Amino acid sequence: MNNIKKYFLSIFIILFLLSFTASLFAQDTLSIYFFDVGQGDSSIIIAPDNKVVMIDSGPDESLILKYLQNLEISQIDLLIATHAHADHITGMNKIIAKYKPKAFIDPGIPHTTATYQRMITAIDKYNINYYEGISRKINLGSLSLTILPPATPLIKGSELNNNSVVVRLDYKDFSCLFTGDIEKEREGQLLAESRGNLNVDILKIAHHGSSSSSSPLFIKSVGPKIAVICCGQGNKYGHPHQETISLLQSLGIEIYRTDLSGTILIKTDGIDYQIFTEKESIRAPPVVKTETKTTETQEYKYAASKKSEVFHYIYCSYVKKIKQEELILFKTREEAIASGRRPCKKCKP
Repeated sequence: MNNIKKYFLSIFIILFLLSFTASLFAQDTLSIYFFDVGQGDSSIIIAPDNKVVMIDSGPDESLILKYLQNLEISQIDLLIATHAHADHITGMNKIIAKYKPKAFIDPGIPHTTATYQRMITAIDKYNINYYEGISRKINLGSLSLTILPPATPLIKGSELNNNSVVVRLDYKDFSCLFTGDIEKEREGQLLAESRGNLNVDILKIAHHGSSSSSSPLFIKSVGPKIAVICCGQGNKYGHPHQETISLLQSLGIEIYRTDLSGTILIKTDGIDYQIFTEKESIRAPPVVKTETKTTETQEYKYAASKKSEVFHYIYCSYVKKIKQEELILFKTREEAIASGRRPCKKCKP
């Protein structure tokens, strides 16, 4: 009898621990949005403990403010301007005025444009803690951010691009590298000085997929499973260049592009990750990474909670509040409606 009691007690403990682990996972999700801002860059990282990091703001002030509003962002813990070009910092002054970020980082290289001057004026006006983008480690709640070392001396050729702030994000076993607009010269410097910090799961391809960036040695050293390219549809620069696309394809790296797929959302519990796109992916469907490094193909555009009669676009702010075990995904709008649910009045799917 005692042995039977011990057996059932052991089963109860295992079931409790499994239940507790599932509960933790539901609250343990990190979200990274690569916004579709046209020909520019803007990303936001939302940690499970609600810490928020924003990297660049793109070229359209009203668009980026709308994205932040739709995600119900109420504060920004760290704001990073990778460099001073307008396609990365337009609207920064308005973001600083509205959200009063706790800290701000840029390369410390001034620029003469009015867009840059407005940003710097806002930093001074609102007494934002300013830090230059030198080599440093930042622990922000559950996130670990590494600012990779700048070139010393600064690279003179294509100065603003090449001296972009480069940021590595680590969350448990998950990692992502944000490269601004660095070009091949800076990539060579990072290979020489920071090779140990380059290997990641997700790579934000530098300079919108330009052939002036993404050297074969750099991409091989980073070794990403997924490449994200932020660029505008039909842009005048021809980004992304075919040379870059061909290289990534030859290495078996899956490519996501904002010009084709709209805003790209990556959700991870620090081990597995899921990728969702605003529009149906043209080149490849989203993937789920598992601990065994195998992948399962999915393609979803809409989401709902098992406890709700409303469905949403997957990037709607309400979706990030749904617990993992209650999340339902739909491939089509018709499928969502057929489940008996009505469209969200906010995101209007």
